[in-house]
Amino acid sequence: MENFTVEYFEREDGTFPAEEFILSQNIKMRAKIFRMLELLELKGNELREPYSKKISDDIYELRTKQGSDITRILYFFVVDKKNYFNKWLC
Repeated sequence: MENFTVEYFEREDGTFPAEEFILSQNIKMRAKIFRMLELLELKGNELREPYSKKISDDIYELRTKQGSDITRILYFFVVDKKNYFNKWLC
């Protein structure tokens, strides 16, 4: 299986909203989210529930639980370096 690379969406002003969200979490949640991102890089489109869930044709959520707290980060796959989404993701 091909390795996947996680890249954060960058706004025109140079900010990275998803990364900023992750860094705003407490240290335990942040560590779990980064572990989940590593798992996404390893498993790619084979990652399934309870870690990942398809929420529309092309959008997925990465689900991370720490105690009673749950974070969900939206993501999509880019195929052959073609990004079909003009804007977004946070």
